[in-house]
Amino acid sequence: MIKKIKYIIIILLVFLMAPNVNAKEQVNLYLFWGDGCPHCEAEQNYLEELEDEFRNLKITKYEVWYNSENNQFMKQIAAETNESLTGVPVTIIGQTIITGFSEPTKQQIRRAINYYSENKHEDMVKQIKEGNYEPSENISDEEFIKQEKKLNKKTTIKLPIIKELNLKNFELSTAVPILGILAGLSLPIIWLIITFGSMVSMQKNEKTKLKLLSLGLVLIITGSAIAVLLNVEYLNWIFKGFILLIFVILIINKFQNFKLSNTMIKVFTILLAIMIGWLTPIQYWQVLTELINMQETSIIMKILFNVYYYLSYLIPCILILLIYYAIWKKLSEKNRELVQVTVWLITILIIIFV
Repeated sequence: MIKKIKYIIIILLVFLMAPNVNAKEQVNLYLFWGDGCPHCEAEQNYLEELEDEFRNLKITKYEVWYNSENNQFMKQIAAETNESLTGVPVTIIGQTIITGFSEPTKQQIRRAINYYSENKHEDMVKQIKEGNYEPSENISDEEFIKQEKKLNKKTTIKLPIIKELNLKNFELSTAVPILGILAGLSLPIIWLIITFGSMVSMQKNEKTKLKLLSLGLVLIITGSAIAVLLNVEYLNWIFKGFILLIFVILIINKFQNFKLSNTMIKVFTILLAIMIGWLTPIQYWQVLTELINMQETSIIMKILFNVYYYLSYLIPCILILLIYYAIWKKLSEKNRELVQVTVWLITILIIIFV
C-alpha cells in the first residue's frame, strides 16, 4: 500500500513539474496617452476588452499631457529608438511601436499580442526604464517586425515629394479617397486628361463636347477597372503605342492637306479615354485591396469601397478638365491651335520617355 502511495506521489510530482505547453508568454503593453484625447479614451476602452480576453496581458499607462515625468519618459523612448513620437496615443508591445488608434491599429495591436503571447521577446520599454536598452538588429521578435514591414510595403504609396505615405493605420473612409485622388493626380494621368480635353475641344458643337466628356469619364473608370481585373502588363505598351500613333496622325493632320473626319476624331477620343483608364497606376488599387483585406468587411462593403475609390479618382479628372476649359475659353483661335499641337507633342514625349 505504501509503495502504491509513493508511486502516486511521484506521478503527481512529475505531472506538476512538467512544463505547460499551453503556457502563454507574459505580454506587457504600454500606453502613452493624453487626458482629454478622444482617440486615447477609445483605445483604453478597447484595451479593457483585450485585458479580459488575454489573461497574460499586463497594461501600463502613462499620461503624458499633464504629467511631465511621463512626457519626458516618452521623449526618452523616442530618442533611444529613433522614432518620432509627437502625438498620442502611442502603444508599445515588445519591440513594436504603434501610433494612433483606428480600426486598422486595433488589428495591429491584436496581432502583436497574439505573436508575443507565443514567442519570447524583449520588453523595450522595461529595458529603457532600467537603463539597459541596446538597439540591435538581431532582436527576439524580429519575425513579427518583418511581417509588419511586409504589410507596410503593401500599404505604402510612393510619391514624388513626400516620398512615401503609409495608409496601414488610416480609417478606410479616409484612405479610400486619398488613394483615388492620388491615382488621378499621378503625372502621366494628369497630362493624358489634359490631352483628352484637347481632343474633345476639337468638336464645334457644345452638346457633342458634353456627351464626349461624360462618356470619356465613364470609359476612363471602366478602362481602369478592366486593367485591374486583367492585370496584363504587356497591354500597357500596346496602348502606349496606340496613343503614340493617334497623336502622330493628329499632328500630321494639322500640317497636311488631308482632313480627318469628325467621326474618326470621336473614335480617337473614345479610344484615348479607355487607354487613360488602363494606364492608371495599378499600385493604388493594390494598396486599397490590401487595406480592405486587413479588415473584416462584407462583400457589399468591399464593393462600396471600390466604388468610392473610383468616384474619388474622378474628382481630380473633372477638376483638371474644368481648369483646361477655363483657360481654353480665354484663348484666341490661333492660340488654341498652338495649344493643341503643343499638348500633343508633349504627350508623344511623355509616352516615349515616361
